[in-house]
Amino acid sequence: MNKSKQMVIHDVLIIGSGPHALTLASLLCSNDWDPKSDVRHDSLFSTSTTKSQPSTETSSNKPNTSKMKRKKRVTDGQAMEVQHAKLTTSERTVCSPLSLRVVDTYGEWTALWESQFTALNIPHLRSHSLVHTDPLNKKALQEFALRCERSAELHSLPEQVYILDENAFFNDMRLGKKERKRLNISSGLKKSLSFSLPGTKLSVDFFKEQVERYKLDKVLLKGTVEHITPVKEDETEMKDENLKQEEENQSDVFKVSDAKRNGAGKTAKYFQVQLEDGTILRAYQVVMATGPTRAQMANIPSWVKSIGESYPEERLLHTVHLMHHLPNSKQKPRETNCVRDKDTFAPQVCEPGQRVMVIGGGLTSAHVISVALQQGASHVTWVMRKHLQLKQFDVGDVESLVGRYSHVEHGIKMDGQAYLRQFYNERSLHKRLAMIHQARKGGAVTPEAYIHLQPFIVNGQVDVKTYCQVSEASWCYRNQVWSLSLTTGEHWTGDKIWIATGCKLDVKQDPLLSEVMKEFPIQVIDGWPCITESLQWTEECPLYLMGQYAALQVGPHAVNLAGGQAASMRIAKDIIGRHQQKGGQAVELSGQKPKTEEYIQQMRGLFWL
Repeated sequence: MNKSKQMVIHDVLIIGSGPHALTLASLLCSNDWDPKSDVRHDSLFSTSTTKSQPSTETSSNKPNTSKMKRKKRVTDGQAMEVQHAKLTTSERTVCSPLSLRVVDTYGEWTALWESQFTALNIPHLRSHSLVHTDPLNKKALQEFALRCERSAELHSLPEQVYILDENAFFNDMRLGKKERKRLNISSGLKKSLSFSLPGTKLSVDFFKEQVERYKLDKVLLKGTVEHITPVKEDETEMKDENLKQEEENQSDVFKVSDAKRNGAGKTAKYFQVQLEDGTILRAYQVVMATGPTRAQMANIPSWVKSIGESYPEERLLHTVHLMHHLPNSKQKPRETNCVRDKDTFAPQVCEPGQRVMVIGGGLTSAHVISVALQQGASHVTWVMRKHLQLKQFDVGDVESLVGRYSHVEHGIKMDGQAYLRQFYNERSLHKRLAMIHQARKGGAVTPEAYIHLQPFIVNGQVDVKTYCQVSEASWCYRNQVWSLSLTTGEHWTGDKIWIATGCKLDVKQDPLLSEVMKEFPIQVIDGWPCITESLQWTEECPLYLMGQYAALQVGPHAVNLAGGQAASMRIAKDIIGRHQQKGGQAVELSGQKPKTEEYIQQMRGLFWL
């Protein structure tokens, strides 16, 4: 048999099975979403209670007009849904189904999320209930909670928070001195289901229900990706004429670059993805949705590398190891056919009576401290480079997505929608990166996590050291303790150190992307890849990026669930367009919105008021 006939090439391979991958896979497997229709950007924001599932259209060709009129009087999202109902099977684009595969180290959807929830005893998500993984129903998570009689797991925000620690404040440039010590949330918002934060167990069960509804278990493979190799197709002859014509048409200002001429004629025909066990998967399009959770991406401070003595590995750890603890623990009893209680999977952050240091000012550090106290730590020292920053959400100020008024910081509008419009209209990627840094402002702790730690801070069991870093560390083998020098001139002696400094973003240092970067070099700004608006590596290389790697196009929300929604819409639209084009179908979209407004619509999960 011919070798080429034996070779199986999938249309799409998604690497990773987290929430972003789940959103994209659901969209690609659904027949209810048509990127050519006028509602292509609003499906995420439909308020329908109908089931969203990968099945053929069964609605009547002539929907009830009285219902249509009633819906038109409600919201734009509901009105757009009525237009969606008008589309019959014959009016939609008929296309052969995509061949989709998803590969993940643990072979389970959202395994790392569940592991992180368990390891850090996280009670609820940081995102509100309208930001989730279902791409076709804005209120799917709320409806799931109500249908399962679990609305009690939709947590309300604290009505009022007072700050007792002099080194902590709400990071909002509009607040006066007194207000920066206090946050008030109106009772109306507090009681709103849309403003609630879904519990972690509710969220995990929602993910599992979505996997079952879209039949996504059948596309998931267990395996760890080691290499992604683009197999190039030489199209030099075909492109030579195009280049000559382009050169003739270009003015002196827009000359065809030498780089373009040198790279002309090369395009990625497909990708070879090699797994750890030697298995080779092939796909025409690959999506990287791994997230910054790999151990090799952990941001390790320089003083750690300068420690001269050998020390027990478990006495100094990065929090990235906690995320992988539960899936790894589950694999061992499976291999030995043992049954273990779920509580035995919980990791040991410290032993009773130990003195612990936690380094970092983000929410993960607060969760690690909370678990350490529960496990009997005698004292915890909390070290951070800046002040203790409180934010309800990852992005923007405390009220930037709640308030309806605009304010400006360093020439950047910070009122949510105006910010996104300014971001997407900005052509300079360097300026976009500056806007991202301004919006995120580094690690921050939620008011709820702060409230939980307040009593321990007051009684001295937790010592907060702000504007402080470790300058030197040594391990005393005789006493089995750490001895650290701090930049404040203080010294610390203790038993265990947790580094909660996050993961570094540098596409040039990512081993999975090394061969792609070699064959299709792109511009990189401080580790951030300059990809296309469709989140593609280049037009000639259909490798798509999700999460933080897509931030220069999606915005500062790229790593969050809202960013996963937006990225999924862009990628799915491009992949389906390519698939239709490959099948000889026209892919031009009529009545297409301007790009900026389209991208804002994709982020509307953030604007729930």
